[in-house]
Amino acid sequence: MGNIFCIGQSAYDITIPLDGAICENQKYRVTQKEECGGGPAFNAAYLCAMWGEKVELISRIGNDTYGKRLLEIAAQAGIGTNYLIKDDEIETPHSYIFSNQENGSRTLFNFPGEKKDVEYTYPDEEVSVILSDGHEPEISVEAIHHYKSAISIVDAGTCRESTMQVAKEVDYLVCSEDFARQYTGKTINLNDPKKACEIFEEVEQINHKHAVVTLGEKGLLYRRDGKITLMPAFKVKAVDTNGAGDIFHGAFAYAIKQQLDFYDVLKISSMASAISVQTLGAQSSIPQLTKVTSELQKKGNHYDKRRYL
Repeated sequence: MGNIFCIGQSAYDITIPLDGAICENQKYRVTQKEECGGGPAFNAAYLCAMWGEKVELISRIGNDTYGKRLLEIAAQAGIGTNYLIKDDEIETPHSYIFSNQENGSRTLFNFPGEKKDVEYTYPDEEVSVILSDGHEPEISVEAIHHYKSAISIVDAGTCRESTMQVAKEVDYLVCSEDFARQYTGKTINLNDPKKACEIFEEVEQINHKHAVVTLGEKGLLYRRDGKITLMPAFKVKAVDTNGAGDIFHGAFAYAIKQQLDFYDVLKISSMASAISVQTLGAQSSIPQLTKVTSELQKKGNHYDKRRYL
C-alpha cells in the first residue's frame, strides 16, 4: 500500500483561551496560550503519522521562524517533507485563535501568506490516498489525475472557487455545514427532512460519487443503503473546537486507507473529532488511535443509531 498525500495549507497556530466570547473595545490580560502546528493539511498529516501511516505533506512554507518551527514539528511527528514547497519569498501562514472556554467555539484569524505560481513535478511514488483541503487546487487536481489508482478526498470547509475545483474531481466530498449552505444558498434544518435531503442531493451532484456533510454537534449526513442518513455526534463537553474538522478529515483518510466499511470510517472520524474538542489546541488535541478505538468499544452497540431522513 502506498502513501497518504496531504495537500494544502500548513500554518503555525497560536491559541488563546478566553472565559467567554470576544467583545469589542475590551482589553484582555492573557496568561495562557498554546502554540503548535496547524492548517488543515498539516493537521491531517500529523494525525495520519501519529496513527502509524506513511504520509507526505505537500504544502508551502517560508524560510522564516514559523516555517522552521513547522519543519521541526513535522520531523518529530514522522511526517514526510520531501515534497514540501519551500518558498523564500512568502511568509509562512499562521493563525491567532481565540477559544471560548464556555462553549468551545473559536474565532480564528488566519494569515495565509501570498502565493505565486509554481511548477510542481510529481514524485515517483505509490499513493493510496490523496487528501486535499482545497488551498492548492492546481497541484491537487494534477495529483488526482497523476495517481489514477489513489482514492481522493477533499476537506471542503468553505465554498471557495479553489475548493470547488478539487471537489469536482474527488471520490469523497467531505464538506462542512457552512460549505453546503454557501453552495446551495440553503440552511440544513433537521426538523425539515425533505429540505435537508434536497440540500444533500445538491452537494452530491458536485462530484456524483460520495458525499458527507458534517453538522458539528448535530452529527453528519451521508448516504447509506441508498438513503440519506443522519449519524448523530458523540455527546461531549467541548472546550475548543479548533482543528476538529481537520482531525475528522485526517481520521477519514486513515480509515479509507485501511479499507474499512464506510460506516466504520465515519464512526472513527467522528470519535476522533469528538475527543479532540475536549482539549485546547488543534494538533495538541489529536487523540491516539488506541484512545479512539477504546472509546468506540465502550459505546458498543449503543452508538449504532441512525435515522433515515
